[in-house]
Amino acid sequence: LKGSNNFRTGSWQGYQGQDVEAIVDLGRIEEISTVSAGFLQDNRSWIWFPERVTFYTSADGKTFTLLKTIKNDFSTRQEGSFIKEFAAKTKISTRYIKMIAKNFGVCPDWHLGAGGRSWLFIDEITIE
Repeated sequence: LKGSNNFRTGSWQGYQGQDVEAIVDLGRIEEISTVSAGFLQDNRSWIWFPERVTFYTSADGKTFTLLKTIKNDFSTRQEGSFIKEFAAKTKISTRYIKMIAKNFGVCPDWHLGAGGRSWLFIDEITIE
């Protein structure tokens, strides 16, 4: 389920003040061309895109190799509700995909919630 611009719909998984780490087991070695994850930013609600999203691959689920790190390039001050896919194109055969999304941290000084723990909202990890 992909989330909408409204975080209250139940399609988003929200994490306050923490990073998100997930491992997807494809069940067997598969060739993949893209791995991505969708995130929401609505800074009035203390929700920011992650600072960065890092994808790793593994054949055995124990030893992971860096695939790609995608840094957020969207303004943290932009008011409104926005959705962004953090995606890595590749051509690799693997069984496991690990994703780590780095939480924005505390709300900045200019924000109404300055010093409070921010939220990270993710909907889906997509592997093609």
